[in-house]
Amino acid sequence: MNKIKLMYDVVKTLKQKEVFKGTLKAEVRKDRTEVFSLEKDFEKDTVSGQGKSKIVTVLDYEGKKVRHESSTEFNLQDCYGGKHHDFIKGMHKYHHGEAKCCGFKGKLSKLAFLLNVLNDMEVQELDDKGVMLTIHIDEIPEDLKNAIKEKMNHKREHYRGEHEACCMKDFCFMEEINLSIKIQINKNNEINKVILSANGKQMNETEEGKEVSLDASLNLVW
Repeated sequence: MNKIKLMYDVVKTLKQKEVFKGTLKAEVRKDRTEVFSLEKDFEKDTVSGQGKSKIVTVLDYEGKKVRHESSTEFNLQDCYGGKHHDFIKGMHKYHHGEAKCCGFKGKLSKLAFLLNVLNDMEVQELDDKGVMLTIHIDEIPEDLKNAIKEKMNHKREHYRGEHEACCMKDFCFMEEINLSIKIQINKNNEINKVILSANGKQMNETEEGKEVSLDASLNLVW
């Protein structure tokens, strides 16, 4: 099976979709103890801009446990006016010049990494005429890891909660990363499910050697 043609067909199908609906679940563990979990139900209409989501998060970090539930309805088109416009404008500047974290060689490194991932990707045909894509990553180029850390640090600065920021910090200092991604695609070139599993060791001045793991699943309904 031609991997490039398969990915092209999947992307083309996604671009034609008007409504995205599904659930996202994620769990973060440190030394086999759960420190963070998330459950999110979402629905977005890319034509009207209407969307809604329900999120439940549980954070247990350094003896402090916090549970948060929220339901939100929004219109993406409203984000281009008022204060939301200023935020988007600022993010646009960040991604297009004011925060040059990669440069030309950095972009080439990203491209080479993605091409290598595509080359190593396993494709399994399923009984229902769909396919399962499997990606294993156990080594990330050093310059790419530095770029990821810089972006994660930037996002961490904008986190609302101190404890959420600590969770993000854990992943900024992970080494010996082992990442596995499974993508289930049906016969109509639609993504049904994405399963991600990542683990590594936290390497910083205070907690060197602790194991950190992430398990996440995304289920889409068409």
